[in-house]
Amino acid sequence: MNQQLHIVGVQFSAFTRAVQFCCEEIGVSYTLGPVVNGQEYRMGSQALKPLNPFIKMPILLDGARVLYETQAICRYLDNTYNQARLQTSDPWQKAQVDQWCAAITASVDKVIVRDYLLEFLFPKGENNSVRMDAVAAAIPAVINLVVILEQQLGEREFLVGDEFTLADIMLAPALTYLIAGPNNADLVKSDSVLREYAARILARQAAKNVFIPIAR
Repeated sequence: MNQQLHIVGVQFSAFTRAVQFCCEEIGVSYTLGPVVNGQEYRMGSQALKPLNPFIKMPILLDGARVLYETQAICRYLDNTYNQARLQTSDPWQKAQVDQWCAAITASVDKVIVRDYLLEFLFPKGENNSVRMDAVAAAIPAVINLVVILEQQLGEREFLVGDEFTLADIMLAPALTYLIAGPNNADLVKSDSVLREYAARILARQAAKNVFIPIAR
């Protein structure tokens, strides 16, 4: 088992949690944090540029190898250390897994995390107050996204078919944040299939070290 994997990132980040969740599911040893060999990599810092020219986290360090972009990292981990078990062998279902990983990166994260949840976590209003107008403007897109995800799940156990895949790993961090938020009861109803789905995700042994409360 590889002992050199390190995730450069902050644990509260949804994308960092996705990479961590992937490592936990595979059962590969790793370390996590913004400090590597005494060098601290802050979010948005130019210090990140040698590791990722787009100055974003998470970044995977596998010995001398450096890899960024969450989807690519998770596929690499699955292919290298898990015989691609999280991607399914059926070409059509694999394409659907890839489709949902892309949609989660491009759309789900923006709607749930960037445009909505971050306003509560890092308020940008006067005296660090929550901008309720920004929250109100973001809610219709969140509600629409919830409907899309509910329709995709239907009676499925997981996001793509009956197998746990990288699509579930990518979705879980943002979705669990949304469901756990104190302001979000009206956005994800108590009888929503999303709540049942999230409960199944959180019940996995691999989830225990990943989906922890944010230290404020």
